[in-house]
Amino acid sequence: MHNRFNAYSLVVLQFSAIGWLVIAAYPFQLNLLALLLCAFGIILGAWAIWVMRVSKIRILPIPHMEADLVTNGPYRSIRHPMYTAVLLFTAGLIVVNFYWINLLIWVGLCTVLIIKLNWEEKMLAEKFPKYKSYQKFSYKLFPFLY
Repeated sequence: MHNRFNAYSLVVLQFSAIGWLVIAAYPFQLNLLALLLCAFGIILGAWAIWVMRVSKIRILPIPHMEADLVTNGPYRSIRHPMYTAVLLFTAGLIVVNFYWINLLIWVGLCTVLIIKLNWEEKMLAEKFPKYKSYQKFSYKLFPFLY
């Protein structure tokens, strides 16, 4: 039960930060950089969800009992493309209407997602014997960076 509480706490923090950044971006005054970041985030997120549909999507870092290991599409090079998509989209929102508090909240969102993905990776490695080898040829969030 303790793990479920921690999992839900991370999800609440994640969606609270996303909600803050969406609301703080109003009024939307898109510039090219913001538009590119938001668009790429939306496209990557939609592609990741489309590919993941063959498995069981969860917002919790605890894998579904009947999940399959997905390593195609954006998962071929990025192990957590949905998190990458969220970070790109919300970075675009910060560019739309920059305030230091929004940047601080985005850094908090990054921290929550890194905690969440590290926890998720431990559980995925336990569930899927091939996960360790998958980790060797893929990046956590950003190709060639992390």
